[in-house]
Amino acid sequence: MKHRKVVKVGGSNLREIKDIRKISEIICDYEQAPIVVVSAFYGVTDKLIACLDQMLHNSNKISELIDYLYELKLEYILELVPEEHLRNIVFSNIKSKLDDLSSYLNHLQSKGTFKPFDKDYVLSYGERLSSIVIWGTVKSIKRDCELVLPENIGLITDDVFGNASVNLKLTKDNLENRFNEDSLYIIPGFYGVSPYGKINLLGRGGTDYSAAAIAYCIGASTLDIWKDVDGFMTGDPKHVDDPQQVNHLSYLEAAELAYFGAGILHPRTVEPLQLVNIPIRIFNVFKDNAHSEPQTVIDHNISIFPKVIKSLTFESKIGILSVKGPGVGFIPGILSGITKILYDHSINISSVITSQISINLLIGLDEIDEAKSLVESLDIHAVTDISANKEVSLIAVVGNGMTKIPGVAAKVFTAIAQEGINILLSSLGASDVVTYFIVDKHNTKRAISKLHKALFNDEVIASRAIA
Repeated sequence: MKHRKVVKVGGSNLREIKDIRKISEIICDYEQAPIVVVSAFYGVTDKLIACLDQMLHNSNKISELIDYLYELKLEYILELVPEEHLRNIVFSNIKSKLDDLSSYLNHLQSKGTFKPFDKDYVLSYGERLSSIVIWGTVKSIKRDCELVLPENIGLITDDVFGNASVNLKLTKDNLENRFNEDSLYIIPGFYGVSPYGKINLLGRGGTDYSAAAIAYCIGASTLDIWKDVDGFMTGDPKHVDDPQQVNHLSYLEAAELAYFGAGILHPRTVEPLQLVNIPIRIFNVFKDNAHSEPQTVIDHNISIFPKVIKSLTFESKIGILSVKGPGVGFIPGILSGITKILYDHSINISSVITSQISINLLIGLDEIDEAKSLVESLDIHAVTDISANKEVSLIAVVGNGMTKIPGVAAKVFTAIAQEGINILLSSLGASDVVTYFIVDKHNTKRAISKLHKALFNDEVIASRAIA
């Protein structure tokens, strides 16, 4: 099945009726019927989250959500599915799903509480609903297709709620002979099912990851990701002048850019694909002849820009948890004790930078206060101070081989110094692909803008792939 393509459709391409029609036509234009993994319609996941956050204190939130989703889907179906018989089937499926969701939410409201597995189950409805509409739209364009759910095909996870991993071995066993090569399939993304039958989300933006896992399991020829932007750029167009398109990245470069804040790709997307060398192709749905050429290709090749650096990105939803005291970076057991208690409470550490007198952990803003309390509870004798700095941004500069080229790091740090910006922490050499540093959050835009000019100098960026 190596010629088969897996196609991922993101929520940014599912904002309006015309967007849904456009992406459905693109799906139908594939010569060989693809396997299509879809996100929720734009904004729907946020609506589901808001309902969960407010429904225990506001009895009207559930009916408001269901009414909103009902009217939204009805509008879409009436416009996108003209055939009465097919429209009735699509609407009936949507109505059934909304009834199920309403019953579940009302049950949670009556209990007065909900657990992590409840949240995962509720949030999976965004993708369940969008997949029904996409299925109906594709069928109305006269291409036969089948709608299948992750729980029905055996997309197995590790039973971690909120941010699960796909069990590639078990899932591959389930999927290897599951799909008819001549049929087009629509699958909701973003979630899988645990060995115990519980719905597990794959993390925010996890549709990329679920599509990658499916591509790995069936031995796809490519994973095609459809966006409303031109793939990866040398910098975020919202924050830098004249960013250039990056038409090739290695797996490691793409993973680091995604990990450190680039929103083009879920950070774990490359994991399964690099194991079997399946390329990722990123397309812009709004390009003329969109199928003809991808905006960015990601594979095992190493491509060299004139200045080595491919792109820079930043992350502001992060803080520094500093644990200080004489010898804390040297005394055996301190760091392991800290990482263990955070691991036991499912708190992710993005990075660790240590010295003789300080251990600095980069932790998401939504978890840093809990992390600080947990480390304080350890009551480590050698620790004299524990603090959390939430007013920071992490800036990452990415390019294969950047640590081996003389002068690259100097250029990065000189550009920041010339702008009069202080670097609070930095990491150079931990990876051959990325250098990152921490600055005060208020200096982020100035730092990014200055650095982009220094590294790319408004030159047209072109890549040369080395096999």
